[in-house]
Amino acid sequence: METKNIMNIALELSGFDDIPGDSEIFYHGENIKKILFGIDIWDEDLIKAKELGVDLVISHHPPNLTPGKRFAEVIDKQIELMVSMGVPIETAQKTIVPIKKEYKFNPLRTHEDIVSLARKLHMPLMNIHQPCDEIGRRILQSVVDELGESKSIVELIDAYNEIIEIRESGNPVELVCGSLQNRIGKAIVIHGAGTNGGYPVANTLFDQGVNTVVYIHLLPHQKADRERLIRENKGNLIVTGHYPSDAIGINPLIRELEKRGLEVKRCNGL
Repeated sequence: METKNIMNIALELSGFDDIPGDSEIFYHGENIKKILFGIDIWDEDLIKAKELGVDLVISHHPPNLTPGKRFAEVIDKQIELMVSMGVPIETAQKTIVPIKKEYKFNPLRTHEDIVSLARKLHMPLMNIHQPCDEIGRRILQSVVDELGESKSIVELIDAYNEIIEIRESGNPVELVCGSLQNRIGKAIVIHGAGTNGGYPVANTLFDQGVNTVVYIHLLPHQKADRERLIRENKGNLIVTGHYPSDAIGINPLIRELEKRGLEVKRCNGL
């Protein structure tokens, strides 16, 4: 199997026609039988992979946690998700402007070093981000949809905590704002769109009558967003957990690769 075949499997599972801007084959490989797959991949993982006799290294996040030139493109998915909940498209477009600014390409942070190392080691390297996150988003949204609007927030959190990736992580789902006794009401999972929507997206959705928003994370630098959401308390914001939620979308891909005869070794968060 080749790297392009593996990417195509991910696209097929997620329903994508093209490789999104946050996913890439950095160094092509053929005759792949053994894979090292991590949520994060760093330079030292390539060296480890070589020692293990691995044929391909796959990172979920862009390697070395460095967004590429086209990473900000996938944040546009948040527009689509907001519009699906009744947000006017012009409002949705304005809402994500500050989020996209955070991820504009920084020429001082590139993948040049790790790709150079991959070539030196003859170690094929790729990352698959949005396709896996889209798979995970659908799974997380299906839990909301199956419970229905009349169920309570505590019932939704309990259901999420029963997902094996979340349960085994030891980090239970968090309610950032709102109340456990509130009903779910109109609800949406904002995931598979590069990053979370922070205060801007959650606030826009709450203002448009959405009762519950689900993120997989609020990052450490978003402390002010978290505090404002808690202070204003306009709706229910649930955080399911970053790495467990990433794994929810990655594991179906790994199972498919294994079904096709590939050996996959997990590392760094999986």
